[in-house]
Amino acid sequence: MVTDHIHELEVEESEEYISRSEKKRRSTAIQKIGEELASFPISAIRSFNLPPALLQEYEELHKITKHEAKRRKMQYIGKMLREVDIEPIRARIEEVQEGKAAVAADFHHLEHLRERLIQGDKEAMDAVLELYPDVDIQKLRQLVRNTKKEMEKQKPLKSSKLLFRYLRELEQG
Repeated sequence: MVTDHIHELEVEESEEYISRSEKKRRSTAIQKIGEELASFPISAIRSFNLPPALLQEYEELHKITKHEAKRRKMQYIGKMLREVDIEPIRARIEEVQEGKAAVAADFHHLEHLRERLIQGDKEAMDAVLELYPDVDIQKLRQLVRNTKKEMEKQKPLKSSKLLFRYLRELEQG
């Protein structure tokens, strides 16, 4: 009885008991974070402030071409990641992905605005004038006119690209 009580105290003093399946789930989650990190270019991975040994493993991973060798290297990286605080890495990955999503949303917004301008949407022109007070209205109208002409003559859409670039310049300030 006394030995049972001593054993209970030892369990309470040590970390709480984690089942084998929970350990596997955590390991798999860390492995997935490692794989997400591996999908970034090596220049971006360097900005994650990883330990030097882990960074070296990612650099080696990017040089490997064989599937099985990559899989083994990812397993090893996953093992190394279990020893590192994963939260800053996870937060940085989310930050980078949100930044990419924001850039894509801005891009789609400008494409949509360009299409509305080309279709002759008066509200789109008013929105551009309201959003960007320093717009050169003459240049904007000329780009829209030239794009319409290129579309009618089925020529390459050079003016459409110039219109998009001009809208992006206005957006960036």
